[in-house]
Amino acid sequence: MPDKPAGLESPASQTHSDTATGQGLSPVRVAASDTSQHAFGANLEPVLREACNGRLSGVTWFRADWQRGGALTGYATYRDDGGLDQPVVVKLPIGPVERQWLRRLSSADDVSPGVYADGQTLGGYDMAWVVMERLPYGPLGSAWGAVAFDLLVEAVGRFYAAANEYPVNRAVATTDWEQVLQRSRDSVRRHGLANEQRWGRALKKANRKLNDWLSVWDDRPVDQWCHGDLHLANAMSRVAPPGGPAILLDFALIRPGHWVEDAVYFEHLYWSRRDRLDGRKVCKQIANRRKALGLPLAKGWPNFAKVARALYSMGIPASLSRGGDPQHVQAALEVLEAAVGGK
Repeated sequence: MPDKPAGLESPASQTHSDTATGQGLSPVRVAASDTSQHAFGANLEPVLREACNGRLSGVTWFRADWQRGGALTGYATYRDDGGLDQPVVVKLPIGPVERQWLRRLSSADDVSPGVYADGQTLGGYDMAWVVMERLPYGPLGSAWGAVAFDLLVEAVGRFYAAANEYPVNRAVATTDWEQVLQRSRDSVRRHGLANEQRWGRALKKANRKLNDWLSVWDDRPVDQWCHGDLHLANAMSRVAPPGGPAILLDFALIRPGHWVEDAVYFEHLYWSRRDRLDGRKVCKQIANRRKALGLPLAKGWPNFAKVARALYSMGIPASLSRGGDPQHVQAALEVLEAAVGGK
């Protein structure tokens, strides 16, 4: 995954697949290097089934095409309280943030997959795990058409409403934006980006505006929970496309902040593909959804969004150590130029 543009806590140059798989998590062929992981899962499976009081079936372990690191994922069935075998996804290990929020949100309507079983240890290992509902359709994508964006906006609204029930009790991450700017300047020269001179001029102007931007950004309320990784591939559905509602996935990056951070992150994924939005203004849509749900917007949120766009675009070159889409980089340059007042 590309580096994160500092401060907004989300991948800056990531573009996510919008192709619906029909089953969400897509198993891929197990490479030889993965066999030890799958053997590990097989060894833990009897312990896991015991922890589930015999309700869990055998698990088909796989490595999903989106996975990073050493996490294991598997398909199985789980016998519910009514004696019915429900299709489930098994994940281990999972981080404490994701497990906590899955437990919190699973009781809310249409926010997250239901949780059937979970724990913090397994077979003597300090290893959090979860057995959760397997959603049959998604991730959201082309099969839903433009309505996918509306479904995601509605889903994140439900998330905000449910998360609002829990006090913000974690510190907000801070960022050295001057360092981000310097890294972007260095990266422009090192990578020989297209329009290098335009990038140089835009970043020079950004340096002059940075203090003003930060005076606005640092004044935003940060007493809300952000999803942290809002995009179409992190949402699925219980209903065949183009139906909804959408159900959010992947709560590992939930953090304190302001809702415009989620909104601008999602919006920025389409800077080079604005036609996909079909005229939608994502930030305004999410603002309207929050308002309809009685959630705070914060006076001056459009200014926070403008600054977020400026900071995202300024940080794109700093995020190129692991590659970047040239069209996205070009679009980010145009956003930055608009923020600093022209080419």
